[in-house]
Amino acid sequence: MELVNAKNSSIRKCAFCKHWYDPTNQAIAPKSSAAGFWEYDPRQKKKCLVRNMETESFYGCNRFECKLA
Repeated sequence: MELVNAKNSSIRKCAFCKHWYDPTNQAIAPKSSAAGFWEYDPRQKKKCLVRNMETESFYGCNRFECKLA
């Protein structure tokens, strides 16, 4: 698991994108959500609904939309 600050606008990890198909949010977990810190598993792979292909959770693109906001 890797720790990131979700309040940082440059996060852009697929694990936190609403287009990355992870309906149960298995790849992410709050560490200190009030402070904006979350953990994610960089080895998870799920389907990106925009790119229509399986991508890893650490990947990022310019179509990122945060699912936490």
